[in-house]
This record gives sequence, structure tokens and C-alpha cells, in this order.
Amino acid sequence: MSDLIDISGRPGPEEAAAIAAIIGHLIEEARTAAARPASVPRPSPWVQSWRPREMHNPLPSHVYDAAPWVPEPEDH
Repeated sequence: MSDLIDISGRPGPEEAAAIAAIIGHLIEEARTAAARPASVPRPSPWVQSWRPREMHNPLPSHVYDAAPWVPEPEDH
């Protein structure tokens, strides 16, 4: 069989087998692609870095208010 396959009006048995193999391969690829869930595109860290983020206080304000300004001395 030559490297060039002529698919005109009447393909021979080799050409018909090649066409059937290609179509079967494409159908199998479509089934494989449909079987796994679509992945959600995730922006790169560079893109995510410019987005504003909500910064939470590490402790509520009533904890700050109750804390002494100067550490208390330990009794020995």
C-alpha cells in the first residue's frame, strides 16, 4: 500500500479498513473524553495575586481589649 491514500469514489479494502479504524479511534476518544468530568480552569498564582483578599483579624477585638499592655510580673 502506498503512503498516499486516495479516497475518491471507490476505496479499496485497505482504504476502507483505514477509514473504519480512524472513525473507530475518533469515537473511542470521544467516549473517553465524555467519561471524565470537565476540569474547571484555574487561574495561575500570578493572576490570583492581584485579586483583593479579605484579611481576617487573628483575634477578636474583645481579646485585644482584655489583654494587659505590660506583661504582668510572675510571683516567685
